[in-house]
Amino acid sequence: MGLSDADAQAVLRVAGRLTAHPPLDFADVLEAVREVIDCDSASFNDMVLAARDFRYVIVPAAEIAVATRLKPEYDKYFHQHPLIAAATSKPGLGAIRFSDVEGAADFTDTDLYRHFYEPFDVRFQLVVELPSPPDVVVGYALNRSERMGEFSDRDVAVMNALSGHLAMHHRAALDAERALLVNAEMDRHAWAVVSVRSDGAVEASSSQVLNVGDRVPEELASIVVAADSTPGEEAQHDVMIGTQRWHCIVHPVRLGPTVLFLRRQQDVAADAAALLGAGLTRRQADVVIALARTGGSNNELAQELGMSESTVKKHLEGVFRVLNVTSRAAAVLRLRELTAANGDVAR
Repeated sequence: MGLSDADAQAVLRVAGRLTAHPPLDFADVLEAVREVIDCDSASFNDMVLAARDFRYVIVPAAEIAVATRLKPEYDKYFHQHPLIAAATSKPGLGAIRFSDVEGAADFTDTDLYRHFYEPFDVRFQLVVELPSPPDVVVGYALNRSERMGEFSDRDVAVMNALSGHLAMHHRAALDAERALLVNAEMDRHAWAVVSVRSDGAVEASSSQVLNVGDRVPEELASIVVAADSTPGEEAQHDVMIGTQRWHCIVHPVRLGPTVLFLRRQQDVAADAAALLGAGLTRRQADVVIALARTGGSNNELAQELGMSESTVKKHLEGVFRVLNVTSRAAAVLRLRELTAANGDVAR
């Protein structure tokens, strides 16, 4: 079934909202879909079938309590869902309803219907599966009660028209979340990547070291676009930004903004003060600082600090106890948190 002009325009309006940056929350996407297809409730579902790890977002918000209460029943009987069975056995079916699959007439006799859908007052469902790894079902489901009646062929056509846009939004949302996590980790432990225009304005930044739209500090301005810089040839500098020393690698490019890689140099005095303030002894603090700087083994730390390997191990046990951590990596992370809390963040 083709779309009417009015339906095509409605799909385009929803599609335009799905391209927003940053990506819409899944609850907002569900509400957008409900504007063009009438339903009692709608959900976004991410289900790892083998692990029975079923995560979802549902609207309207009033349905959340009901879904939470009934979810154990869904987890128990999900294998009886005719639409999941159809989608996993024949990927790429597009939008489908209970009435579109084999055995749909018997669905109301299943435990899944009696213990989940009937108490939820859901009699009809329209779903569309998005591209996903094997044994994973990702998709949208629209629900209707007996009173609202079955979804129409028009509703199926609109859902199919939206499916590609929903898939692109899902990918963009995942990418944005992963980028946020990566940038947060880079901000704490590694390099910040910053793009700077020729006028000194920050065009993009992977961290809060330098904020988008701000001008770079004077300490960086003179090295961002040096008169003798050659595109493709890096230059390395140690600079002060605020009260902290940073190592800066400058990559001039022929077209577009200059790319900077920034990494905070370890401030031993600040690190030691933060660790002592947290309750470590001086020697325990020395071990954590050396570990943060080198990531060395106990033997390597012993050689650097002039102590035995057993003494390093003993100090680390004390560090874990005082900082309430259980690993070397967690101890280093705790150090970064302590220094950040003490103002060890450049602006």
